[in-house]
Amino acid sequence: MTLPSGGDRILGGMEPAGPRRMPIGMFSRASLLSVKQLRRYHENGILVPAFVDPLTGYRMYDASQVYDAAVLTRLRALDLPMADVARVLAARDPEVTREVLAEHDRVLRARRDELEAAIVALQQALGAPAGHTPTHLRAFAGGHTLQITGRVAPDAFGDFMGPAFDELERFAATNGVTVDEPGWATYPAEVTDVEEVAAILMIGSDDAARIGPGEGRVRRGRLEPALCAVAVHAGSFTTMADTYGPLGIWVATHAESAGLPVLERYVVAPGEVSDPDELRTEIWWPIRAGRPR
Repeated sequence: MTLPSGGDRILGGMEPAGPRRMPIGMFSRASLLSVKQLRRYHENGILVPAFVDPLTGYRMYDASQVYDAAVLTRLRALDLPMADVARVLAARDPEVTREVLAEHDRVLRARRDELEAAIVALQQALGAPAGHTPTHLRAFAGGHTLQITGRVAPDAFGDFMGPAFDELERFAATNGVTVDEPGWATYPAEVTDVEEVAAILMIGSDDAARIGPGEGRVRRGRLEPALCAVAVHAGSFTTMADTYGPLGIWVATHAESAGLPVLERYVVAPGEVSDPDELRTEIWWPIRAGRPR
C-alpha cells in the first residue's frame, strides 16, 4: 500500500492531514484536553476544528489551535462562562480580553460578597442556642385532594407550581368545590435532577365523591395521615435551604425520617403579597410515629 507523500492519510477522500493538521487524538494530547472536552467545545462553537470530514465526521485541527486551546484552558480555570471564552477566542484582541476579564472580575467580586453574607447568616443560624428551634411536631390529617403532578427539574419548580395552582383553582371554581385550605405541594424525600412533584388543593369527602376522577391534568387523589416535624420558612423560596437544613438536622437528632415525600403548605403564597419577604411556607417532614428521640 502506497501512502501519500509525507505519510498523510486521506480522510473520506477529501482532505489530507497536511504538515500542520493534527488528528483529534494527537491534538488532545498536545492540548491536554480530552477528546470528550474537544467535542463538547466544538458543539458549543468554541475551538472549532480546522476540518471535519463530511463522510466520517473525523475532526482535524490546525497546529496553531494548540495556542487557542491553552488560552481556553486558562480562561475556563477562571470559571469564565463559555460565551465569554468564545468571545475572547473569536476576537483575538487584547482589549476585548481585558474588557471580558474586567467584567468577570466584577461578577466574581459580587459573588464573593454574596457568599460571605450567606456564610455569616448560616453561622449565626447554626450558632443559635439549643431549644430555640421553631421546629415542632404536628399531625397531618391527610384527606382528599385535587392535584396536578409533573416531573420537574428543581430550578423549574416555580414555573410548574404557579400555572398548576391556577389550573386547580379554576377547576375547583367551575365544579363548585369549596377550598378553605392554603395550597400544598409534595416533593420527594430525595433530591434528584428531575423530581416527581405535585401541586395540591385539599378538598372535602363530599366534593371528592361528586367530581369524579378529575379532568385534563387535574386528578382527584388522597394524602395519608402522617406525623410530621414542622418548621415555618419566612421569606423567598430562594432561601428555602435556610429552613430545610435546620429542619433536617432536627429530624436527624430528635426523630427518624419516614422517607416519605416532604410537604410544603403555602400559608402566604406569591399571589397574595408583592414582597417576597412576606411569604410564609410551612415545611412538613414526615417522621416515623412513636420514634421521637
